[in-house]
Formats: sequence, structure tokens, C-alpha cells
Amino acid sequence: MTNIYLGIDYGIVHVGVALAEHMLATPLPTLVNDQSLLTKLKAIIATYQITHLVVGLPSGKLVPEIKAFAGNLNKATNLPVILHDETLSSQDATSKLVEAGASRSKKKSEHSYSAALILEDYLDSVKL
Repeated sequence: MTNIYLGIDYGIVHVGVALAEHMLATPLPTLVNDQSLLTKLKAIIATYQITHLVVGLPSGKLVPEIKAFAGNLNKATNLPVILHDETLSSQDATSKLVEAGASRSKKKSEHSYSAALILEDYLDSVKL
């Protein structure tokens, strides 16, 4: 069975998601963090047959909320949830979008680009 990973960049307002089967992650549309977030994530998991979840873990005040989210995600999906250091991923995503001349609407997708960077960094660290 092939492992398919979903990278998640959790934010208070938006949640970025990205998909990877091998080393290259593909950003998916950014989700709104609302009451239906787990339902939306479960739909993505079912659609793409996700086997592993990688949640970015920053340093700072969001750590307890992200750890709680990861626990809820594990309970809701029964999938392994890996917390992976996301230091500077949002800044990297923003600078790459600016370098590419992204429009303002594209910059709204920076959470999903961050999720892709988090996921690629994780996959590189485990050398899949």
C-alpha cells in the first residue's frame, strides 16, 4: 500500500493543506478554520485516501492549541498524526510567493504553500 501524506498548517483563521505521495507536495485550497474544519479534513482524507497526517508545530503561543487540534484530528480520523517543526515555513512561503510575483489572491493561499513546505521538509527528514 502506498503512503499518502496530508500536510497541515494550522492557523486561527485559515488552515493550509497539501498532499504528497512522494517527496513533492501539492498545495490544496486553503480551508477556513470554523466548526466544520474536521468534517472538511475528513472529506479530503477520504477523497485522497490519506494514510498519514503531518501537522506543522511552530514555537510560540499556538503550541497548546495545535497539540489539542492534532489530538482531536487523531481521534476523528484514527490516522497517525505527526507533529513537525514548522519554524519559518510561513515566512518562506510568503517570500516565495512574492518572488514569483503572486497576486493578492494567491497570497491568501500562503497557508497551503506553508503546508507543502512543512510536508516536504518532513518527507525529506525521513527520506521516503
